[in-house]
Amino acid sequence: MTLAARFSALVVVVLYGSVIITAQSETSDFARIGHAGFILTTATDYQCVGINPANLGFVPEAQIFSLATPMMGGSERRRRDWAFTAIEGGFSAHSNALARGDIFDLMFQSSSGTFTSAQKQAAVEAFSDGGMRFNADVIAIGASYQSQDFGGFALTVRERATGTFILNDEAANLIFKGRDSPYFDSLAVNWNGDSVAFATAPKYYSELFDGTVLSMLWFREFAGSYGLKILDVAGVKVYAGATVKYFESYAYLDARVQQASFVARSALSPFFGINYGKATTPSVIPGSALAPIGTGWGLDVGATVEFDRWTLSASIVDMGKMVFDGNVYNAGDTILNGLSSTGFDGYNIFNEAQKITGDGEFFKWEGLQSADAELPTRIKFGASFFYSYRLQFGIDAVASLNTTAGSMSQPVVSGGANYRATPWLKLGIGIGGGSNMGVFVPVSILFSVFDGFWEMGLTSRDLVTYLVNKTPVVSLATGFLRFRI
Repeated sequence: MTLAARFSALVVVVLYGSVIITAQSETSDFARIGHAGFILTTATDYQCVGINPANLGFVPEAQIFSLATPMMGGSERRRRDWAFTAIEGGFSAHSNALARGDIFDLMFQSSSGTFTSAQKQAAVEAFSDGGMRFNADVIAIGASYQSQDFGGFALTVRERATGTFILNDEAANLIFKGRDSPYFDSLAVNWNGDSVAFATAPKYYSELFDGTVLSMLWFREFAGSYGLKILDVAGVKVYAGATVKYFESYAYLDARVQQASFVARSALSPFFGINYGKATTPSVIPGSALAPIGTGWGLDVGATVEFDRWTLSASIVDMGKMVFDGNVYNAGDTILNGLSSTGFDGYNIFNEAQKITGDGEFFKWEGLQSADAELPTRIKFGASFFYSYRLQFGIDAVASLNTTAGSMSQPVVSGGANYRATPWLKLGIGIGGGSNMGVFVPVSILFSVFDGFWEMGLTSRDLVTYLVNKTPVVSLATGFLRFRI
């Protein structure tokens, strides 16, 4: 099943399944091959787009691995000014509710089993104030040129998607137990012969689901970047750069129940086929094509300072906003009452979603002509120490500057080391924490062959996930078509 179809199922589950959340999810830079614990001070060429555009100002130099001696020749690689890639990136998902196997089940829809009553109760307990976060970041096409005299340029086209799904206790009970949830105290039979649970003292969503969170954002990014060296005095080099971005969005959900306040907005491409019941919107997009539902502009700025063997960097990324003008809806607060579903029987969303979708009338939807939202702006800091061409140490920190769809829930800090075992092999390992991921151990491996012309590699956000089963951070980033000329 396609990625778009998986998004559709996730949307159905949370929109009509009473899963209402705040807009906080993880946005990471793990999807650049060759970088594990730190990236802000070292990523260059097109790889620094979206991270720190100042690094485009780095002047390409020949790589010297060993100097020549009277007895033997040295080892070096010539300078390469151009870099290209196609389909480089990956995905990451982590959960404080699901074990590793359950995350794979949810992502790949591999299970066809049925929950017992005990398993349903275990799922309720796991998802009470718990959930799942995901992030996907793929550079479809990237190219850059770094000159000797006037800085560097880069152009990229990226697919970016991010989301968070978190339930409070009441929402977890309703999702996994359905009409058997403690919220309902009465049972009746409807005209169709179905048993329907209802509450004699029904409550509004804003009363039931405080702390429950939903956020999802999927857009295509077109970016142009420029960076240059602006100062070179007494061994201190200063670089500055900027990136201008244009976005086309295909999915936007931003809903929350926080301190008894309910807010929910949705704009989804007609491709998803979401049913809003009897609601209509003046911004309707007819048909079933994967049509964009909004556009926007963004700006990144960054700076890097080099002195002695140290490099310090800072950047602010994704400043700007999106304007949604297609299939825009707003949901009003309403009373929850009347449910016939017996709840989820497993983590297979595609099999289970139909149990809670109903006819789209769980919420009182109203159409909007347009809506706008800030981009998930983040600030980043990094430092690294160049010990030798073989070994480099560094640390990165990133935090959100606002709360909107795609924002991070908590800051993330990670550090580590890059080790070049041979001219054609670079290894990276680190340790980090934050954003409800616990402690994670990122790792990377990069192969650089044909004198550095062709590079390929793998990166994972967390090695520990494959060794233990709890609080997994499942991720993989790959790139096999990175070329440097």
